[in-house]
Amino acid sequence: MKVGLFGGSFNPIHKSHIEVINKTLESKVVEEVWIIPCKEHAFGKNLLNSEQRIRMIEYAIKEIDSVKINRVELNSKGINYTIDTVRKLKKEFNHDFYFIIGSDVLPDLPYWKKNEELVELVNFLVFERKGYLIRKEPQDMTVQRGSFFEVSSTEIRERVAKGKPISRLVFTEVENYIIREGLYNDRV
Repeated sequence: MKVGLFGGSFNPIHKSHIEVINKTLESKVVEEVWIIPCKEHAFGKNLLNSEQRIRMIEYAIKEIDSVKINRVELNSKGINYTIDTVRKLKKEFNHDFYFIIGSDVLPDLPYWKKNEELVELVNFLVFERKGYLIRKEPQDMTVQRGSFFEVSSTEIRERVAKGKPISRLVFTEVENYIIREGLYNDRV
């Protein structure tokens, strides 16, 4: 089976994340997408606890077939790098994995831990992001071109903290959960 791996903090998950998932499935490059929430943010930013983030992901994906949440990083001990996640998944599953990234990440890829091994273990599905156009397609990577709905989780957290609406940025059940639980009211 061909599986897209979509990692991130999802703090919170938003409409742009779901657009990437839908475009990935529509492309028929993969048969399933596995959302992989990180345990800790790569740059040490504060995250909601994993169960709160999982709950919002469940709300956001409930209408989409072929999408699952994989807790491999949440269940890991210590610092977890992408190569560690991929190794664990390759050991457990006999699938062809496609790691989903935005074009803004491409310049940093050479600096990822064990990047040469990572490129050997997984394919990359790269979504072109506004301001990060891909002039020359990277070798051995699949590029999804087009204009995508640009949203940032930081923007959502800032809007909530300032009491501004977020309904155009997240799905209704995610927004209701954020409000009901009082999330992001005092932090960005």
